Amino acid sequence: MAHAFLLTGIRGVGKTTTARIIAKALNCIADGNKKEPTFEICNNCSPCKSINNGNFLDVIEVDAASRTGVDGIREIIDSVMYSPNNARYKVYIIDEVHMLSNAAFNALLKTLEEPPQNVKFIFATTEIKKIPATIISRCQKFDLQRVDIETLTTHLNRICKAEKILFENDSIYQICKASEGSVRDALSLLDQAASLCQDNIKDEIVLNMLGLNGYEKNLELFELCILNKCDEALKVYDDIVQNGVQPVQIISNLLEISHLASRINVIKFDTNMTESLHKSISEISSHGLPKLVKFWQILIKSVEELRYAPNEQQAGSMAIIKLCFGSQMPDPSEFLEKLSNQTKDNLNNNNIDNVKRSNIEDNLNEVKSFENHENNEIKNFNVPKTFDEMLNLLLVNKEALLHAQLINNVHLISYSEGSIKIRLKDNTELEILKKLSSTLENITKTKWVISQSEEKGEKTIVEKQNSELDKNKEQIKSNPHFAEVFKHFPQAEITSIEEKDSN
Repeated sequence: MAHAFLLTGIRGVGKTTTARIIAKALNCIADGNKKEPTFEICNNCSPCKSINNGNFLDVIEVDAASRTGVDGIREIIDSVMYSPNNARYKVYIIDEVHMLSNAAFNALLKTLEEPPQNVKFIFATTEIKKIPATIISRCQKFDLQRVDIETLTTHLNRICKAEKILFENDSIYQICKASEGSVRDALSLLDQAASLCQDNIKDEIVLNMLGLNGYEKNLELFELCILNKCDEALKVYDDIVQNGVQPVQIISNLLEISHLASRINVIKFDTNMTESLHKSISEISSHGLPKLVKFWQILIKSVEELRYAPNEQQAGSMAIIKLCFGSQMPDPSEFLEKLSNQTKDNLNNNNIDNVKRSNIEDNLNEVKSFENHENNEIKNFNVPKTFDEMLNLLLVNKEALLHAQLINNVHLISYSEGSIKIRLKDNTELEILKKLSSTLENITKTKWVISQSEEKGEKTIVEKQNSELDKNKEQIKSNPHFAEVFKHFPQAEITSIEEKDSN
């Protein structure tokens, strides 16, 4: 069994509750079991009842958001050395663990590496990316997923029936959708709605509470925009704003409609929608996926513009205008089709059809053949015939560093166009082979094979140059005129030899 657990997920998905359940499973003594943890929690034994009441001494809950420093962690580290008071395991539940400082994580790391046998850690976080990898690697990680709308709806329906709260189905759906998979948010919204409606939850009141008043108006607005009825669309937009809905919320609602309609266009039926909403969205989806995707792009850009606009209502109006006129713009496939048809018409008007297609194709083939021949000639022209030409080609293409490495560290064994066999000096990196191959391929547009061998090969270029220089020096020293100079200046040395132009 792991000594540390890491629970991740969005807010209100049940991380802390799950941590308490694990703590109960570790310490439950149902049926007289006092040695091993259990999967069947009784909720009746002394440890289970105490954990439920929050007064169990061996289950310690720590809020890392309020104890971010290393001092709080040191207190935990000091206390883990003591055995549990009356439980099987001492359990530390650290909520919002990502809020701990780096020093606190470092202090905790040693304990996680070598924990006491009777101590368990349970970490909960909404931001796993802020936790060091060294901590994550020492925990058994569980990702708690968002709760789907169907499950949330069933759960809220059960609560309403148990509490004798009357409700309309669409209102529960809107609450679940607004919660975004968070059970806690869904319960909070349900409690708020029940208070506002006096235990008789109405769709209209819930929509007002969520800022979604007149969702049918949003559907109507979307339909008017997609039909390019700009004047009517602006009137509906003004009415929605007049009812207290923020422009950014209107655009967000239109974004959601575009998303839902696109999904239905692809998957045909979405179980996360009510029947009435599904029917309305299906009608919108009939306008086609290209237009819906275009609307999404315009709307997502408009949301960003609303954030920086000096007047949100005006920016929202401009977004509606863009949608209306954008709806009449052809999608890429339609545009290409129109362009193709126009091209064909132009060709017909110019009597091009009188020319045989075979002749045109023959001419095109001749042009392509000429181009290929020309390219091959250029390609072959760039391929150096000798090793020295290859070195000069590197200098011309400003590969001075590679050129220096080759003349100093490479013993040539064989050379042909596209293939070089060499021996590298000791301590020369093999990376030079890859570098030379890729560089030559880029310059010559030809595949090169560079291979290494243990054969002796020729001297390096620098060794050849030095050998030639030494030979010339000896010849100069044997000259009677220079011999006389060295006689009078025995410490003199020949450092370089230059040929002067006879002119």
